[in-house]
Amino acid sequence: MQVFKAALKAFFRHPIYLLIYIVWLSCMGLFMGMSVSDVPSEEYIERPNVAVIDRDGGELSQGLASFVLDNSVPVEIEDTERALQDAVMQERAHYIVIIPEGFSDEFAKAAADGKAMPEIQTVVSTQSASVTMMDNLVDEYLNVARTYTLALPDDGQQQVVVRTDAAMKHSVDVSVVQIAEAPPVSHGYLLYLQFASYTILLSIAVCSAVVMSRFGSDEIRRRTGSSPIPQLSANLQIAAACFVIMLVCWAFVSVLGLAAFGSKLAGVDVACIASALVTLFCYSLFGLAFGFFIGQLTSNELVMNAATNIVGLIISFLGGVWVSLDLVGEPVATVAKFTPTYYYNEALHSAFDASGGGFTPEVLANMGIICLFALAVFAIGLAISRVKVGRMGVWKGSSTKASLRPAA
Repeated sequence: MQVFKAALKAFFRHPIYLLIYIVWLSCMGLFMGMSVSDVPSEEYIERPNVAVIDRDGGELSQGLASFVLDNSVPVEIEDTERALQDAVMQERAHYIVIIPEGFSDEFAKAAADGKAMPEIQTVVSTQSASVTMMDNLVDEYLNVARTYTLALPDDGQQQVVVRTDAAMKHSVDVSVVQIAEAPPVSHGYLLYLQFASYTILLSIAVCSAVVMSRFGSDEIRRRTGSSPIPQLSANLQIAAACFVIMLVCWAFVSVLGLAAFGSKLAGVDVACIASALVTLFCYSLFGLAFGFFIGQLTSNELVMNAATNIVGLIISFLGGVWVSLDLVGEPVATVAKFTPTYYYNEALHSAFDASGGGFTPEVLANMGIICLFALAVFAIGLAISRVKVGRMGVWKGSSTKASLRPAA
């Protein structure tokens, strides 16, 4: 086991990687998860700052303006270009509704003729759930007003506004129903595991790539090739050392998450947590395969770190770690399906499904896809390694040949 020990020594000679990629990134994910609150105990409604510029003055425009201001925090802004620009840049108004002149009459005429409704201009200074909800409320108000205009053509705009206001006041009480006896998994723990994909990829890939590059150089290959240790045994010992590195990283991230969120996971089904940790283990295999691939490409540590960080950021973004895929376009969501992080996140959400997670068929299928990604990357790295060894003449037989000398 001399090669195995030498590989571990090469790993522990780089403590900076342990501190940055394993400890620091894990703590960063821990802080992100702990900053997320779970289901609030009290009712909480976020209302954006909204300004309405009514250039029409009609009954419908006044009804719309009153409805918007009643469901937001009203902000007064002058109807000048400079004032609107200042409000947007200073974020004094998160959402601005500009109703053009003649909107009420054009709306009633378009509804009667079956034509497209006239549009109102909206200006958004920031993106948030409350602003998106306000945009949906404005569209819903106009759709309800259009329905009453078509259904009651003899009524004036004042009656349409009254009926629309009454309809928009209807609401439905929503409550969270807990299925079975197990409580839901903490959202903070889910966020921690999502960020752990970035931590695991960087820590395992960089650390294993450093070991691979040390034993993958031409000089070391010649030494191991001329030593009494069989080449297969040496390769297996190097692989075992890298696997131990992977286990150390996976165990540290898993134990840290359980220790930090243990109180919030009380009563959660053990199968849900176990399936999430197994999914993280499958993703660790991808990190190990990617480290082997990078180690075959270069022995420059600067290039290793740069390449791993860039790839980690890209696939984490595409996989939905930084931004939810519901907020990106369809092309980006389609490209995301070609990354292992996408299936990692899908497996986590399926494992923590409120209707009963754990080792469901969806989770097992996503685990299998992650392992296939790892196998594909490992195969590419193995092909590169074979080419490098072939150039040294290993596959053509021994590099040293006995020299024949004539007898003296």
